[in-house]
Amino acid sequence: MNKNDLLKDITKSNEEMLRYFTGTSNTLLQSVQDHQTELFEINIKLDELYRTKNIYSPATSSRKNVFSPIIKISEQDEKENEINSQINDLKVVKETLENKISDEEREIRLISEKLAGLTSAKKALVSLSTFLDKYTDIDDETDGFEFIEEEPEISDAAKHGTNILMLNAYDNTYNATLLDTKVKGDILNNIHRLEMLNYLITSDPERARITAGEINNHLKSTTGHIDTLLTRMNYNFDVDQTIFVILDDFITSNKDKHPECVIDSDIKCNDYDKKLSYEKTLALIKLLNIFFDNIYKHSEASQITLRITLNDDSIDVMINDNGRGIERNYLRKSPWYSSLHRAHEIIYLLDGKLSIKGSKKDGTSVSFSFGI
Repeated sequence: MNKNDLLKDITKSNEEMLRYFTGTSNTLLQSVQDHQTELFEINIKLDELYRTKNIYSPATSSRKNVFSPIIKISEQDEKENEINSQINDLKVVKETLENKISDEEREIRLISEKLAGLTSAKKALVSLSTFLDKYTDIDDETDGFEFIEEEPEISDAAKHGTNILMLNAYDNTYNATLLDTKVKGDILNNIHRLEMLNYLITSDPERARITAGEINNHLKSTTGHIDTLLTRMNYNFDVDQTIFVILDDFITSNKDKHPECVIDSDIKCNDYDKKLSYEKTLALIKLLNIFFDNIYKHSEASQITLRITLNDDSIDVMINDNGRGIERNYLRKSPWYSSLHRAHEIIYLLDGKLSIKGSKKDGTSVSFSFGI
Protein backbone atom coordinates (compact mmCIF):
# COMPACT_ATOMS: atom_id res chain seq x y z
CA MET A 1 0.00 0.00 0.00
CA ASN A 2 1.22 3.49 -0.81
CA LYS A 3 2.45 5.34 2.29
CA ASN A 4 0.23 8.33 1.65
CA ASP A 5 -2.83 6.12 1.12
CA LEU A 6 -2.04 4.36 4.37
CA LEU A 7 -1.70 7.68 6.17
CA LYS A 8 -4.99 8.87 4.67
CA ASP A 9 -6.77 5.74 5.93
CA ILE A 10 -5.38 6.23 9.44
CA THR A 11 -6.28 9.93 9.39
CA LYS A 12 -9.79 9.14 8.15
CA SER A 13 -10.32 6.59 10.92
CA ASN A 14 -9.04 9.05 13.50
CA GLU A 15 -11.38 11.78 12.25
CA GLU A 16 -14.34 9.40 12.26
CA MET A 17 -13.65 8.51 15.89
CA LEU A 18 -13.25 12.20 16.74
CA ARG A 19 -16.61 13.00 15.16
CA TYR A 20 -18.27 10.06 16.87
CA PHE A 21 -16.98 10.84 20.36
CA THR A 22 -17.56 14.59 19.92
CA GLY A 23 -21.14 13.94 18.87
CA THR A 24 -21.65 11.51 21.73
CA SER A 25 -20.20 14.01 24.20
CA ASN A 26 -22.45 16.81 22.93
CA THR A 27 -25.49 14.53 23.12
CA LEU A 28 -24.63 13.59 26.70
CA LEU A 29 -24.08 17.22 27.67
CA GLN A 30 -27.49 18.13 26.27
CA SER A 31 -29.02 15.17 28.07
CA VAL A 32 -27.44 16.27 31.36
CA GLN A 33 -28.84 19.78 30.92
CA ASP A 34 -32.30 18.38 30.12
CA HIS A 35 -32.21 16.12 33.16
CA GLN A 36 -31.05 18.98 35.37
CA THR A 37 -33.95 21.10 34.14
CA GLU A 38 -36.34 18.24 34.85
CA LEU A 39 -34.76 17.78 38.28
CA PHE A 40 -35.23 21.47 38.99
CA GLU A 41 -38.94 21.20 38.13
CA ILE A 42 -39.33 18.13 40.34
CA ASN A 43 -37.71 19.94 43.27
CA ILE A 44 -40.23 22.75 42.83
CA LYS A 45 -43.11 20.26 42.76
CA LEU A 46 -41.77 18.54 45.87
CA ASP A 47 -41.49 21.87 47.63
CA GLU A 48 -45.10 22.69 46.76
CA LEU A 49 -46.30 19.27 47.93
CA TYR A 50 -44.46 19.56 51.25
CA ARG A 51 -46.04 22.93 51.90
CA THR A 52 -49.47 21.60 50.89
CA LYS A 53 -48.97 18.58 53.14
CA ASN A 54 -48.39 20.86 56.12
CA ILE A 55 -51.86 22.28 55.57
CA TYR A 56 -53.54 18.88 55.68
CA SER A 57 -51.40 17.40 58.47
CA PRO A 58 -53.15 17.90 61.83
CA ALA A 59 -51.08 19.16 64.71
CA THR A 60 -52.49 16.45 66.96
CA SER A 61 -54.36 13.24 66.36
CA SER A 62 -56.85 11.57 68.67
CA ARG A 63 -55.86 8.23 67.17
CA LYS A 64 -52.59 8.42 69.05
CA ASN A 65 -54.62 7.62 72.19
CA VAL A 66 -54.98 3.83 72.46
CA PHE A 67 -58.29 4.23 74.31
CA SER A 68 -59.84 6.29 71.56
CA PRO A 69 -62.51 4.58 69.45
CA ILE A 70 -61.63 3.53 65.90
CA ILE A 71 -62.72 6.23 63.49
CA LYS A 72 -62.94 6.36 59.73
CA ILE A 73 -60.17 8.00 57.76
CA SER A 74 -61.32 11.52 57.18
CA GLU A 75 -61.23 13.38 53.92
CA GLN A 76 -58.31 15.31 55.36
CA ASP A 77 -56.37 12.09 55.96
CA GLU A 78 -57.15 10.86 52.46
CA LYS A 79 -55.77 14.06 51.01
CA GLU A 80 -52.63 13.75 53.12
CA ASN A 81 -52.13 10.14 51.99
CA GLU A 82 -52.56 11.20 48.39
CA ILE A 83 -49.92 13.90 48.82
CA ASN A 84 -47.55 11.43 50.49
CA SER A 85 -47.99 9.07 47.56
CA GLN A 86 -47.17 11.85 45.10
CA ILE A 87 -44.12 12.83 47.15
CA ASN A 88 -42.84 9.25 47.19
CA ASP A 89 -43.34 8.93 43.43
CA LEU A 90 -41.45 12.17 42.81
CA LYS A 91 -38.64 11.05 45.12
CA VAL A 92 -38.20 7.93 43.01
CA VAL A 93 -38.11 10.00 39.83
CA LYS A 94 -35.67 12.44 41.45
CA GLU A 95 -33.31 9.65 42.50
CA THR A 96 -33.48 8.14 39.02
CA LEU A 97 -32.62 11.49 37.43
CA GLU A 98 -29.74 12.09 39.83
CA ASN A 99 -28.32 8.65 39.01
CA LYS A 100 -28.69 9.33 35.28
CA ILE A 101 -26.91 12.67 35.61
CA SER A 102 -24.10 11.07 37.61
CA ASP A 103 -23.68 8.26 35.06
CA GLU A 104 -23.74 10.67 32.11
CA GLU A 105 -21.22 13.02 33.71
CA ARG A 106 -18.92 10.07 34.38
CA GLU A 107 -19.27 8.97 30.76
CA ILE A 108 -18.54 12.53 29.59
CA ARG A 109 -15.30 12.52 31.58
CA LEU A 110 -14.24 9.23 30.00
CA ILE A 111 -15.06 10.50 26.52
CA SER A 112 -13.09 13.70 27.21
CA GLU A 113 -10.02 11.58 27.92
CA LYS A 114 -10.52 9.72 24.63
CA LEU A 115 -10.96 13.00 22.77
CA ALA A 116 -7.72 14.31 24.25
CA GLY A 117 -5.82 11.32 22.88
CA LEU A 118 -7.52 11.46 19.49
CA THR A 119 -6.89 15.20 19.14
CA SER A 120 -3.23 14.69 19.95
CA ALA A 121 -3.05 11.85 17.43
CA LYS A 122 -4.58 14.14 14.80
CA LYS A 123 -1.84 16.70 15.40
CA ALA A 124 0.80 14.00 15.16
CA LEU A 125 -0.67 12.71 11.89
CA VAL A 126 -0.59 16.21 10.41
CA SER A 127 3.06 16.52 11.40
CA LEU A 128 3.84 13.08 9.98
CA SER A 129 2.06 13.93 6.73
CA THR A 130 4.15 17.09 6.38
CA PHE A 131 7.29 15.09 6.98
CA LEU A 132 6.37 12.44 4.40
CA ASP A 133 5.54 15.09 1.81
CA LYS A 134 8.93 16.65 2.34
CA TYR A 135 11.21 13.65 2.58
CA THR A 136 9.57 10.80 0.68
CA ASP A 137 8.47 10.13 -2.87
CA ILE A 138 4.69 9.74 -2.91
CA ASP A 139 4.92 7.24 -5.75
CA ASP A 140 7.07 4.80 -3.77
CA GLU A 141 5.19 1.62 -3.03
CA THR A 142 5.66 -0.18 0.27
CA ASP A 143 4.67 -3.53 1.57
CA GLY A 144 2.66 -2.76 4.69
CA PHE A 145 4.80 -0.60 6.99
CA GLU A 146 8.14 -1.63 5.44
CA PHE A 147 9.71 1.45 3.85
CA ILE A 148 12.39 1.35 1.14
CA GLU A 149 15.99 1.36 2.33
CA GLU A 150 16.80 4.62 0.56
CA GLU A 151 14.23 6.50 2.58
CA PRO A 152 15.89 8.71 5.23
CA GLU A 153 15.12 8.09 8.87
CA ILE A 154 13.14 10.64 10.83
CA SER A 155 15.55 13.18 12.25
CA ASP A 156 15.77 13.94 15.96
CA ALA A 157 14.43 17.41 15.26
CA ALA A 158 11.35 15.95 13.57
CA LYS A 159 10.78 13.50 16.43
CA HIS A 160 11.07 16.23 19.05
CA GLY A 161 8.92 18.53 16.95
CA THR A 162 6.17 15.91 16.76
CA ASN A 163 6.36 15.28 20.51
CA ILE A 164 6.17 18.99 21.27
CA LEU A 165 3.18 19.43 18.97
CA MET A 166 1.43 16.48 20.61
CA LEU A 167 2.11 17.83 24.11
CA ASN A 168 0.83 21.24 23.06
CA ALA A 169 -2.32 19.65 21.66
CA TYR A 170 -2.76 17.67 24.87
CA ASP A 171 -2.48 20.84 26.97
CA ASN A 172 -5.00 22.67 24.78
CA THR A 173 -7.43 19.75 24.94
CA TYR A 174 -7.00 19.41 28.71
CA ASN A 175 -7.66 23.11 29.26
CA ALA A 176 -10.66 23.06 26.93
CA THR A 177 -12.05 19.98 28.68
CA LEU A 178 -11.65 21.62 32.08
CA LEU A 179 -13.41 24.74 30.82
CA ASP A 180 -16.24 22.74 29.29
CA THR A 181 -16.88 20.09 31.94
CA LYS A 182 -15.96 22.02 35.09
CA VAL A 183 -16.25 25.77 34.64
CA LYS A 184 -19.13 25.69 32.16
CA GLY A 185 -20.79 22.88 34.12
CA ASP A 186 -20.61 24.88 37.35
CA ILE A 187 -22.06 27.93 35.62
CA LEU A 188 -24.98 25.95 34.20
CA ASN A 189 -25.69 24.36 37.57
CA ASN A 190 -25.68 27.78 39.22
CA ILE A 191 -28.09 29.08 36.59
CA HIS A 192 -30.54 26.36 37.66
CA ARG A 193 -29.99 27.19 41.32
CA LEU A 194 -30.55 30.89 40.69
CA GLU A 195 -33.83 30.07 38.96
CA MET A 196 -34.87 28.04 41.99
CA LEU A 197 -33.66 30.80 44.32
CA ASN A 198 -35.84 33.32 42.51
CA TYR A 199 -38.85 31.11 43.23
CA LEU A 200 -37.90 30.26 46.82
CA ILE A 201 -37.25 33.82 48.00
CA THR A 202 -40.99 34.44 48.38
CA SER A 203 -42.22 30.88 48.96
CA ASP A 204 -39.62 29.47 51.36
CA PRO A 205 -37.03 31.94 52.71
CA GLU A 206 -35.23 29.27 54.74
CA ARG A 207 -34.76 27.03 51.73
CA ALA A 208 -33.72 30.11 49.74
CA ARG A 209 -30.99 30.77 52.29
CA ILE A 210 -29.70 27.19 51.91
CA THR A 211 -29.76 27.46 48.12
CA ALA A 212 -27.83 30.74 48.28
CA GLY A 213 -25.19 28.96 50.35
CA GLU A 214 -24.98 26.18 47.74
CA ILE A 215 -24.50 28.77 45.00
CA ASN A 216 -21.73 30.40 47.01
CA ASN A 217 -19.95 27.05 47.48
CA HIS A 218 -20.19 26.23 43.79
CA LEU A 219 -18.84 29.67 42.87
CA LYS A 220 -15.83 28.92 45.07
CA SER A 221 -15.44 25.62 43.23
CA THR A 222 -15.59 27.44 39.90
CA THR A 223 -12.95 29.88 41.10
CA GLY A 224 -10.74 26.93 42.02
CA HIS A 225 -11.07 25.45 38.53
CA ILE A 226 -10.23 28.83 36.98
CA ASP A 227 -7.18 29.15 39.24
CA THR A 228 -6.04 25.71 38.07
CA LEU A 229 -6.31 26.85 34.47
CA LEU A 230 -4.48 30.10 35.17
CA THR A 231 -1.66 28.19 36.85
CA ARG A 232 -1.38 25.76 33.93
CA MET A 233 -1.22 28.74 31.57
CA ASN A 234 1.40 30.47 33.77
CA TYR A 235 -0.81 33.53 34.07
CA ASN A 236 0.19 34.26 37.68
CA PHE A 237 3.90 33.84 37.06
CA ASP A 238 5.95 36.87 38.15
CA VAL A 239 9.30 37.29 36.38
CA ASP A 240 10.00 40.80 37.62
CA GLN A 241 11.81 39.34 40.61
CA THR A 242 15.42 38.18 40.61
CA ILE A 243 16.04 34.53 39.84
CA PHE A 244 17.44 34.01 43.35
CA VAL A 245 14.21 35.28 44.95
CA ILE A 246 12.08 33.16 42.60
CA LEU A 247 14.07 30.03 43.44
CA ASP A 248 14.01 30.81 47.16
CA ASP A 249 10.22 31.25 47.00
CA PHE A 250 9.93 27.93 45.17
CA ILE A 251 11.87 26.13 47.91
CA THR A 252 9.95 27.83 50.73
CA SER A 253 6.62 27.00 49.09
CA ASN A 254 7.55 23.32 48.74
CA LYS A 255 8.69 23.13 52.34
CA ASP A 256 5.36 24.55 53.47
CA LYS A 257 3.28 22.28 51.23
CA HIS A 258 5.24 19.09 51.96
CA PRO A 259 6.50 19.13 55.54
CA GLU A 260 6.76 15.33 55.39
CA CYS A 261 9.74 15.67 53.05
CA VAL A 262 12.86 17.46 54.29
CA ILE A 263 14.44 19.70 51.63
CA ASP A 264 18.16 20.42 51.88
CA SER A 265 18.83 23.23 49.41
CA ASP A 266 21.71 25.42 48.37
CA ILE A 267 21.69 28.14 45.71
CA LYS A 268 25.02 29.47 44.51
CA CYS A 269 24.76 32.73 42.62
CA ASN A 270 27.45 35.17 41.49
CA ASP A 271 24.94 37.97 41.06
CA TYR A 272 21.95 38.00 43.41
CA ASP A 273 20.32 40.75 41.36
CA LYS A 274 20.41 38.64 38.21
CA LYS A 275 17.19 38.19 36.24
CA LEU A 276 16.57 35.61 33.54
CA SER A 277 14.38 36.04 30.49
CA TYR A 278 10.72 35.14 30.87
CA GLU A 279 10.97 31.91 28.88
CA LYS A 280 14.13 30.69 30.66
CA THR A 281 12.70 31.44 34.10
CA LEU A 282 9.44 29.74 33.17
CA ALA A 283 11.29 26.68 31.86
CA LEU A 284 13.44 26.42 34.99
CA ILE A 285 10.49 26.53 37.40
CA LYS A 286 8.53 24.16 35.17
CA LEU A 287 11.37 21.63 35.28
CA LEU A 288 11.73 21.95 39.04
CA ASN A 289 7.98 21.45 39.49
CA ILE A 290 8.04 18.35 37.29
CA PHE A 291 10.83 16.65 39.19
CA PHE A 292 9.60 17.64 42.65
CA ASP A 293 6.05 16.52 41.85
CA ASN A 294 7.37 13.14 40.69
CA ILE A 295 9.26 12.77 43.96
CA TYR A 296 6.17 13.54 46.03
CA LYS A 297 3.89 11.26 44.00
CA HIS A 298 6.08 8.26 43.22
CA SER A 299 9.35 8.05 45.16
CA GLU A 300 8.13 7.68 48.77
CA ALA A 301 11.14 9.81 49.70
CA SER A 302 11.56 11.59 53.02
CA GLN A 303 14.43 13.84 51.97
CA ILE A 304 15.37 15.88 48.91
CA THR A 305 18.72 17.46 48.19
CA LEU A 306 18.69 20.42 45.80
CA ARG A 307 21.80 22.15 44.48
CA ILE A 308 21.53 25.04 42.02
CA THR A 309 24.48 26.92 40.55
CA LEU A 310 23.82 30.10 38.60
CA ASN A 311 26.80 30.88 36.40
CA ASP A 312 27.28 33.87 34.14
CA ASP A 313 26.07 32.03 31.05
CA SER A 314 24.45 28.82 32.31
CA ILE A 315 22.53 27.19 35.13
CA ASP A 316 23.25 23.77 36.66
CA VAL A 317 20.72 21.89 38.78
CA MET A 318 21.12 18.69 40.77
CA ILE A 319 18.22 16.98 42.56
CA ASN A 320 18.55 13.82 44.63
CA ASP A 321 16.01 11.99 46.78
CA ASN A 322 16.26 9.01 49.12
CA GLY A 323 13.23 7.26 47.64
CA ARG A 324 12.87 3.94 45.90
CA GLY A 325 14.59 5.04 42.70
CA ILE A 326 13.21 5.51 39.22
CA GLU A 327 13.32 2.62 36.74
CA ARG A 328 15.68 2.71 33.78
CA ASN A 329 12.90 2.36 31.23
CA TYR A 330 10.74 5.08 32.79
CA LEU A 331 10.18 6.78 29.42
CA ARG A 332 8.80 3.61 27.83
CA LYS A 333 6.59 2.84 30.81
CA SER A 334 5.13 6.32 31.26
CA PRO A 335 2.50 7.68 28.83
CA TRP A 336 3.70 10.02 26.09
CA TYR A 337 2.02 13.01 27.76
CA SER A 338 3.69 12.43 31.14
CA SER A 339 5.63 15.18 32.84
CA LEU A 340 8.95 13.36 32.38
CA HIS A 341 8.46 13.28 28.60
CA ARG A 342 7.65 16.96 28.83
CA ALA A 343 10.89 17.60 30.75
CA HIS A 344 12.94 16.00 27.97
CA GLU A 345 11.29 18.20 25.35
CA ILE A 346 11.82 21.36 27.43
CA ILE A 347 15.52 20.52 27.74
CA TYR A 348 15.66 19.88 23.98
CA LEU A 349 14.14 23.30 23.25
CA LEU A 350 16.69 24.89 25.59
CA ASP A 351 19.55 22.98 23.92
CA GLY A 352 20.47 21.72 27.36
CA LYS A 353 21.47 18.44 28.99
CA LEU A 354 19.41 16.13 31.19
CA SER A 355 20.31 13.01 33.13
CA ILE A 356 17.92 10.91 35.24
CA LYS A 357 19.25 7.88 37.11
CA GLY A 358 17.77 5.75 39.84
CA SER A 359 18.57 2.86 42.14
CA LYS A 360 16.89 1.24 45.12
CA LYS A 361 19.89 2.08 47.27
CA ASP A 362 20.55 5.70 46.32
CA GLY A 363 17.11 6.87 45.19
CA THR A 364 16.78 9.05 42.11
CA SER A 365 19.32 11.59 40.88
CA VAL A 366 18.38 14.25 38.35
CA SER A 367 20.79 16.73 36.84
CA PHE A 368 20.17 19.23 34.09
CA SER A 369 21.76 22.34 32.69
CA PHE A 370 21.13 24.89 29.97
CA GLY A 371 22.46 28.21 28.79
CA ILE A 372 21.00 31.45 30.08
